[in-house]
Amino acid sequence: MAKIVMEDIDEDLYKVLKVKAEALGISVSEAVQQAIALWLEVTNSVKDLNYAVLKTDPNAIKAYNEGKYVLVCEGKVIGAFESEEEAIEKAKGHTKCLLSSNKYPKLVIGEWGWTSVALG
Repeated sequence: MAKIVMEDIDEDLYKVLKVKAEALGISVSEAVQQAIALWLEVTNSVKDLNYAVLKTDPNAIKAYNEGKYVLVCEGKVIGAFESEEEAIEKAKGHTKCLLSSNKYPKLVIGEWGWTSVALG
């Protein structure tokens, strides 16, 4: 196995991780490996990856908050557009996309406040 150093880890989070790992009788390294494996499983599909990018990319979040149509395809932010039509046009040629905007009616907003449109 490779020796990897992680930087900028929240100290309080690390303390809790260390205590829980010790309680389970495993090393912090094993706990981190399990967390990474779980994260990779959760984000395994392109759909989940698109959602994760949409929720974590600072530019996507900013554009969403500004009322733009944010397009993510195959795990990459394609762009933020003034109109839904423009975003849909840019989605052509991609296979898995997620389109979101705070302009969509509140009734169709998903559980975490994001709306998606399947393009195909």
